[in-house]
Amino acid sequence: MISGGNATVYVSDLDAAIRFYTASLGLKLTNRLGHQWATIEAGPSYWTSSRDVGAGLVLGLHAPSPGHPAPGTPSAVGFGLETCKPIEDVVQQLGRRGVRFAGDIIRYEAGNCVGFDDPDGTSSYLQEWASGMTPEAGRESGHDAEEEGGATLSGGHALVYVSDMDNAVRFYTEVFGLRLTFRYEDKIAFVEVGSDLVIGLHPRSPMSPSPGTRGSVTLGLRVDEPIRLVLSRLVERGVRLAGDVLPSELGSTVEIEDPDGNPIYLWEPGARRKPENDLASQSVTPN
Repeated sequence: MISGGNATVYVSDLDAAIRFYTASLGLKLTNRLGHQWATIEAGPSYWTSSRDVGAGLVLGLHAPSPGHPAPGTPSAVGFGLETCKPIEDVVQQLGRRGVRFAGDIIRYEAGNCVGFDDPDGTSSYLQEWASGMTPEAGRESGHDAEEEGGATLSGGHALVYVSDMDNAVRFYTEVFGLRLTFRYEDKIAFVEVGSDLVIGLHPRSPMSPSPGTRGSVTLGLRVDEPIRLVLSRLVERGVRLAGDVLPSELGSTVEIEDPDGNPIYLWEPGARRKPENDLASQSVTPN
């Protein structure tokens, strides 16, 4: 039913956004369609279940849209980038490339993290995981520094702030049928979306946006069956719709909501279209 996904980021200038995510952060551009859409691959997450074809983070960069909040608008859905190197070294390296970091490095039991902003002010974060963060079999599925070949950024994941961890885990696993790859009490959980995407579920905190807050970042899930068939199945399971199915030359999309009201769009691909500049084709498309 669900075969992949991405975290869509609405940006004011697609060229500037691509330069930031590729030249500044060192991520890979995999597809671009004019001035409307581009996909960026961040690599496999530490929390993927497979070392060979690991899920991680695909970012969809989307031009401004009247139907969505303005670029830079805070959201309870976001994304994080992961590193196996000491976070201080990575901050220095990326800072020399013009990346703006927000605040100091935060050190806690799960590792070290620091926030940064894209050119529109959309906030994200960089995470160096603690070696003891995997009390279960998750350690076997991770990527260690030796295997990463010294890469500055080793992967990434989408992030959703939720009000009830048990309810959120049930929704993403039982309703969507996604695979739970790791859970650490009520502090963090990860689910895998096909070979494209890992989603982190995080409880609300005083420093995070409230669950359900809509902004310039949203989740997109690709379906491998007719979208109306998938939609009818999800509605039977209690999923809330946030709009009608919208057809376009790139396929059909429909927006739904998770239990907190965080937006998710489903996408059924249309006829295959050759990507601009003949870039790699593992992309997903915007709503």
